[in-house]
Parts: sequence; C-alpha cells; structure tokens
Amino acid sequence: MDHLAVATPDRVVPMRVIVCGLQRTGTLSMRVALEQLGFGDCYHMHNVLVNPVAEAPKWIRLFEVHFGGKGTVTRADFDEVLGHFRACVDVPPALFGVELAAAYPEAKVIVLSREPEKWYDSVLESIMAAMQPQSLRVKLEMLFCFALDPATRAFAGFGRAMSGLAMRYDHRTEKDRAIAWFTGMYRRFRDEIPEARRLEYRVQDGWGPLCAYLEVPVPTVRDAETGRMVEAPFPHVNDRETFRRDAERNRARALARARENLLAGAGKMAILVVAGYAGYYATWRMRLGGRF
Repeated sequence: MDHLAVATPDRVVPMRVIVCGLQRTGTLSMRVALEQLGFGDCYHMHNVLVNPVAEAPKWIRLFEVHFGGKGTVTRADFDEVLGHFRACVDVPPALFGVELAAAYPEAKVIVLSREPEKWYDSVLESIMAAMQPQSLRVKLEMLFCFALDPATRAFAGFGRAMSGLAMRYDHRTEKDRAIAWFTGMYRRFRDEIPEARRLEYRVQDGWGPLCAYLEVPVPTVRDAETGRMVEAPFPHVNDRETFRRDAERNRARALARARENLLAGAGKMAILVVAGYAGYYATWRMRLGGRF
C-alpha cells in the first residue's frame, strides 16, 4: 500500500517546530523550553509513557510502514498522531525527522545534537539500565507487570517495534553499531533538510540562538534581590539520576496497577466460584427433595 489507510480529522493546530533530536540529547529540556516559549504541548516520548495503550499502536503502525518497507507515511498519517501538537521532539518523532520536515514545510526545524560517545554512555546508564535491569527482583517485577498490566504490555510492544524496525542494534553489546546508527541519523538530517531551514543546536547554547531562530523574545523573570527583569534560566532537566528516579516511580505505578488487576481478577474468580457453588448446591438440594 502507498500509505496508511486511516481516516483522520484535519490537523487541529499547525505544526510549528520539528526537533530532530534523538533520545538523551537534551530532549526533555528542549520540550520544557519550547513550552515555556509558547509553542504549546510538545510531543515527546513521555506522551507514549503516560498513555501507551492509546499511543503505542499508532507508532507501531508507522514503524511497520516506514521501516518495514510496507509503504510511505503521509502527512495525514502524522496528523493522526501529532495533530494536536505544535511541536515534537525526541523519539519516536525524531526517527521520522526528515519525513516530518517534508510533510510540514511551514515548520521550523531544529537539529538537537550531542557528542556521540557521551550520547552512547548516557543511553547505556539511563534507558538501558531501566529497560534491561540486572537485579533479579526487578526482572521478576517487570514480568509480573507484563502479565497483569495492559499498559506495560503496550509499551513493551512499542519498544520491540522501535528497536527491531527503526534501530536494529543492541545498545548494550554493540557500541560501534549504536554510534554508527546515531551518526547516520544526524548525517541524514543534515543531508536531506536544507541548511537554510534548520538550526544546529545544543541545550548548552541557551536561549539566545534558539529564540532568535524561532523569532520569539528571550523569557525573563524578576530577580528576587534587585526586582529587575532578567533572563530566565534555561531548563536543564532529566539528568541520569532524575531519569533513574522517574523510572523507579513508573515501575512502582505499573506494579500498583498489576496488583489491582490481580486482586480484581481474584475477586471475579471468587464470584464465579461462589455462583457456581450456589447453583450446584441448589441443584443438589432439589435432587434430595429439599431436606438440607
């Protein structure tokens, strides 16, 4: 097929900023910055994490079509996933950075980058540590969640599709392939998106070049000591320790949902057992002439 056959409504808001920034390149800081600059809710991996049951199947379809060689992803397909967002950053959108730039020629493009070796280490010590834990207890907890929590299963399916179709390397054991993939993605951003249309950026660059490119004023805050308006601090969030704590909180929420589902399932089973026994007892009494 030429594209995903989906019936989608018209885009609700215009796409204004496409950030070609892969995971662990400062994407969450960029998301906060864009929202602070007035670009509305910015689509990020967190949108998938918060609601994987709804979001994961949409991206899995895009992975299968684009990376699985089943067709061409169109603007209508992107609108189905991103139609309520004025900006996007991080994977999964960044995996389609070139295609998004072509689909939305009116949007500004930011290439958010990082030194490859530092990127590799950051992913290894954050995402991979969360997704492939060494602790047996945590592994068993994850299996428990997979068995009893639909959200965990949906996100796991999303992860398998993204790594198997879009990335195709083992980050933990194939460092050279991981870095080659990373550098290849950025080479493609730069080769296929015109230089005049994109901003090369790192979060260390701060507000100046970002605001100049987006044609918005640098945000200010009132200085507590002088009372004067000064440049607001640029957001720097989601360092490795913060990522670890967030991952633990997400796992705790999944465990809570799994336990609730287990108890709900046990309750339903108890009701079925009681109802079955009551039916059996009534039949048994009738057969004995109601003497008991």
